[in-house]
Amino acid sequence: MSEEDVRKKILEYQRVEITEHHFYRRLARSMKEKRNREVLEEISRDELAHYNYWKKHTGEEVKPHRLRLVEYLILSRIFGITFTIKLMEKNEVPAQ
Repeated sequence: MSEEDVRKKILEYQRVEITEHHFYRRLARSMKEKRNREVLEEISRDELAHYNYWKKHTGEEVKPHRLRLVEYLILSRIFGITFTIKLMEKNEVPAQ
C-alpha cells in the first residue's frame, strides 16, 4: 500500500469520526432524560477526540458525511437509537 493510499484511508477514518461526533451530539440534544443525554454527549466528545487524533496526522480538516449523518438520524427515529448505533458499529469495524 502506497503512502497516498494510507493517507486516503486515514482521511476516511477521520471523516467517519467527525460524522459520528455530529450524530451523537444531535442525538444528545434530542434526549429528554438527563443521564441518556450525558452519555451521548460523552460519546460525542470521544468521537471528536478521535477525529482530532487523526487530524494531527493528516493536518487537514474534513467535513462529515452529510448524507450518512441524515441517514443515521432518520434510522434512529424509525428504528430507535440502539438499532442505529449497532448499525454504525457494524460499519465501523473495517475502519478499526
